[in-house]
Amino acid sequence: MESKLPDKAQELLQSIRPDMRLTKDFFKHVYGWQISYPGFADQAISTLEAAGCSRARGYYDAWVQEYEAERDAILKKVSVWYAEELKRRRADKERQVREKRKEKARIQSLTRSELTELCQRLLQEGVISNPEQFAMVAGQDL
Repeated sequence: MESKLPDKAQELLQSIRPDMRLTKDFFKHVYGWQISYPGFADQAISTLEAAGCSRARGYYDAWVQEYEAERDAILKKVSVWYAEELKRRRADKERQVREKRKEKARIQSLTRSELTELCQRLLQEGVISNPEQFAMVAGQDL
């Protein structure tokens, strides 16, 4: 397996010494390589055990458990936030659709003279550039 590993992963394995201090940062690196190269953690722990650290697996497992519990708690908060965000976006979209329908119904209930007046005002204000645009929106032929 070692020959398939990137140089940095091999360097990590080669840095293992009998007198080395095992830190959370070291286990984080092992865990990171484990994600991309399954079996790397076992190889690193075996190397640690061969260097005299008989508790390496316990230390690693404890670190992984702590890390994953923390990560899961964060992901749970994110998922709750995201579900609320999706709910808010859907409510906004539904509100916009209701407002458009209401506006269309209001426009369709106008008399011909009111429609003509509204069209002229929109033309003057530059909202539309020709009466056909208004007719499309109003859903009526002028």
